[in-house]
Amino acid sequence: MDGHRLASVFTGLRLGLHAVVALIVLIVLWRSLPPVDERAAWGVAAVIAWSLAYAAGVLDGARRTRARLATAGAAAGAADPTSPAGPTSPTGAGRRPAAVWLGIGALSVLWFIAAWCLPEAAYLVFPLFFLQLHLLGARWGTALVLLSALGAVITLGLQQGFSVPGAVGPLLGAAVALLVGLGFRAFTRQAQARESLLAELVATRDELVRSERRAGEEAERARLARDIHDTVSQSLSSIQMLLHAAERAPEGEQTTELLRLARDSAASAQAETRAIVRALAPAPLQEEGLAAALRRLAGTEWAGGPGVLIEVHGDERLDMSRRTALLRLAQGAVGNALRHARAGRVEVLLTVDDAAARLRVSDDGVGFAPELAPGAGHGAGHFGLASMRERVAQLGGSLEVDSAPGNGTRVVVVLPLAPTREG
Repeated sequence: MDGHRLASVFTGLRLGLHAVVALIVLIVLWRSLPPVDERAAWGVAAVIAWSLAYAAGVLDGARRTRARLATAGAAAGAADPTSPAGPTSPTGAGRRPAAVWLGIGALSVLWFIAAWCLPEAAYLVFPLFFLQLHLLGARWGTALVLLSALGAVITLGLQQGFSVPGAVGPLLGAAVALLVGLGFRAFTRQAQARESLLAELVATRDELVRSERRAGEEAERARLARDIHDTVSQSLSSIQMLLHAAERAPEGEQTTELLRLARDSAASAQAETRAIVRALAPAPLQEEGLAAALRRLAGTEWAGGPGVLIEVHGDERLDMSRRTALLRLAQGAVGNALRHARAGRVEVLLTVDDAAARLRVSDDGVGFAPELAPGAGHGAGHFGLASMRERVAQLGGSLEVDSAPGNGTRVVVVLPLAPTREG
């Protein structure tokens, strides 16, 4: 049962209790008016005063409930249905103890006066049982319920004569009130514990959502770092190499060609940057296939340097995410070979079959010891290798680096074509 349905049940029970009280009061007044003697008049006055005090408690409880809901929200907690004052804590938390005792004392005294004067008024003890249990708690409420039941037995006995039925009625009513009241108190505690657990679960869910959002933001930052490194950084490096070559070359057509290639690389870097900003696929892949994009890079970004051989087979089987990854991986591997390995020749071979895509980038450069290479953050050159490993891992693939000082380097990437969850 959800909180709204539970609150509806409690509200119905409270209204039922109020209806029972009103019915008993009407019956008592109907049988006692007009009063036959002074004692009956005192009894009628006590019943009316008891009704007014009860109504004042109901209105005060409704006011407190509205104030609490206004500050704590509609999920402020389930209520004890035995309260005439609306949903409050079973122990009377939030109420002034002096006011509670004063209210219960006034109702108890007025009831005793009414029952002493009018036998019918003794039946008002039954709703009084529930009030005492609700407002005073299990220990003091139970004691006062038993005391009130004893008072009902005495007043009825003095007016109608002591008898077993006259004694069993109030005592049985007290027992029923204790069982019902204490049962509802236990039920209310369970409902409040459930609401508290629900609130904790909601808070945990919200924290999990925030954590996932932070993780997504971190992953996006890492992705942007890889994309910028593999695109803009590579293009700027190529531009730098072309400009150095133009400085060394004699003036003429060769210098003009190198400057044109540098300008083309700058335009490519600008296109890639715009693609990253728009969170779209890489600019070359939007206009042409993977093979054409690789050859275009070989003719622009890597031009003016060592020979770069591109060979691609079966790239039409690849989806856009794997085409993007393979383009970036090839770009990063060739860039490392040209900048750091001082390679004279680089070969890029991409083969795609029904199971996987295999990218191999080989160079004849100076090589290095892969096991001694520092991780990301230990230098600009090795950030590229670390980002390549992270990109491959996100697609469920594998990356192997075969290199040794003086013997060149071979980078082999295998990406499965089966769908995998990208991080």
